[in-house]
Amino acid sequence: MTKVKEIKYRPGYNPSTDFYKPLREGLIEIHQNLKSKKDLKNILDSLTDKKKIDNYPIAIEGYKKFWGRKTISWFAPPFCHWRIGDLGVRINPELGIEFGGIFYAVKLYFKPTKLTKDKVSQILSLMEDQLRGHTEPEVVFAVLDIKNNKFFSNDGKDTSYVPLLQGEARSFETIWKKV
Repeated sequence: MTKVKEIKYRPGYNPSTDFYKPLREGLIEIHQNLKSKKDLKNILDSLTDKKKIDNYPIAIEGYKKFWGRKTISWFAPPFCHWRIGDLGVRINPELGIEFGGIFYAVKLYFKPTKLTKDKVSQILSLMEDQLRGHTEPEVVFAVLDIKNNKFFSNDGKDTSYVPLLQGEARSFETIWKKV
């Protein structure tokens, strides 16, 4: 209930308060324009916020490790709005990248805390369930924990967490309407 109240009464989205927006957009721009791994450092050039100056290099180093020696090409990732009752959730993997002959729609995770297996499985299940109809069958949905350099992919196209997520969403909606 506390988390629902926190979300309900926080200010609406504002790009100026989106801490990782320049980093996400920088990664997308690099891949869309077929730039090299060396261009990742350019993301830091326009930063003035001390917290971003301190935190972005860690994320960029993590992304460099992920990139490694891969030859990466870009495709537009799918997105959709998941509606359950009156609740709407935007499902938007930031990157559509191909490497090693496999196409991945990748959700980026920037927080320093490591993702749990359950959290990753929930994200991948929802992406598989909701985005599969918006993309080619060979696309694999994935999550990249940038700071911890962990790449999780849904190779088996698992959707087993969807009933749990539907129940949680309905619970969230019920609490939202009552607080």
